[in-house]
Amino acid sequence: MKKLLTLTLITALALGFNACKKSSSTVDGTNFLGNTSNTTTAPAPVDPLALVGSLPADYTKKVVLEEFTGEWCGWCPEGAKVMVDNIAAHPGKVIGISVHDGDPMEIPSYNTWIKALTGVTGFPNGSVDRADASDRGNWTSQINTELAKTSKLGIAMVTKTKGNLASVTVYIGYKTAIPAGAKLTLAVIEDKVPQTSGGQSNYSTSVVVDANWQHSHVLRGLVTANDGDAVDLTSPKKYTIVEFKNVDLSTMNINNMANVQFAAFINVNSTPRDILNAQEAGLNETKKWD
Repeated sequence: MKKLLTLTLITALALGFNACKKSSSTVDGTNFLGNTSNTTTAPAPVDPLALVGSLPADYTKKVVLEEFTGEWCGWCPEGAKVMVDNIAAHPGKVIGISVHDGDPMEIPSYNTWIKALTGVTGFPNGSVDRADASDRGNWTSQINTELAKTSKLGIAMVTKTKGNLASVTVYIGYKTAIPAGAKLTLAVIEDKVPQTSGGQSNYSTSVVVDANWQHSHVLRGLVTANDGDAVDLTSPKKYTIVEFKNVDLSTMNINNMANVQFAAFINVNSTPRDILNAQEAGLNETKKWD
């Protein structure tokens, strides 16, 4: 009987100690022996521009040269050379887009639209920042004139790929609100494209076209509409972000993904036509403000 009483007492004491441990917190969950305050720290706000940096004071003016060409055109290799020479003369400031006509690289809907808009009268012709199309002898002076201008806006880009699908985020910064009517165009371009089975015709004695000839900066597709997509450039924050998700590159007849670039530009297609500024980025590249 004595042993039973002793065992009962030990059990009661153990339960009591356990109960004391469990009651060491107050009803609101704080420890009565310690700090009674319960502060929650809010997470730091996410910066939408973290990947590309804060808005710069000024934006570098860049120029888009749309070159109208075709493999059947014997003088077009000279146009291609003028385009490539200007790109080399102004690294990162001239974006070339070869719009093919009447060959396997043609994108008919865009070719028809842009020729009508810029008034193409022959080949090679070229349009600098959406001006009227002109002969290759005019392009260099027109490019220099455009590069001398001050831009009201700039573009940064982030591109990512997963297999044949691409996601492109376009950041547009502006000093002042841009009036309605400006549109965002996103084009897919491939450089160093081999000739098709027909081959490139050539009348030029200054440009060598042989079996190793490659087409430069070929337009492979438009992610936006031919004339661009409407975009609001009036935010008091002085920037707008546009995302393009799941862009299927497998539908664009691309030969080598390593030679693919995205070209984004803000264009005005009504008189006076203009491209306000542009940017170019490769696959899986972050192109910050410049």
